[in-house]
Amino acid sequence: MLYLLLYYYVLFLYFHHLMMLIEPPKLQIASLFFSNQSVNPDNNVTAKADLPYLSDWKGCGKYKALSSTTRTGFKKLTHQVSFYTVGGGVSFSGAGASGSGSSPGYSKSTTSKSYKSSGNVCGSGLTIYLGMYTTTIVDYSNRTYTATAKI
Repeated sequence: MLYLLLYYYVLFLYFHHLMMLIEPPKLQIASLFFSNQSVNPDNNVTAKADLPYLSDWKGCGKYKALSSTTRTGFKKLTHQVSFYTVGGGVSFSGAGASGSGSSPGYSKSTTSKSYKSSGNVCGSGLTIYLGMYTTTIVDYSNRTYTATAKI
């Protein structure tokens, strides 16, 4: 049993490393959470995504997402969160939304400068890796500014 857990842990680390080689994050914080933040300083737009480093015994964990801007006079801020897996499926709940499948997600719009969301996310089946995108879209006059964080 211990060898099986060790095997899955090594496999998880391998796939996480592989995902970082494909698209390395702009900022990686070593902690109990995988964390990524995308800041577009020219556009004053920020997207942040947090997932737990390890899941609980049910294959679940708490996610957190943040979209924000320092711009004023914008029409709306759109906060998009989506999940993806390597193997298996994913289900989530929180922020007044829920979903399941191979890449579920949700989108919320607001006129405030920031939007936070959090909830529970679970891998199912033969999930080897579960990842997350947070995208911030700011509609400003005739322009659109974006930032995306990926774990």
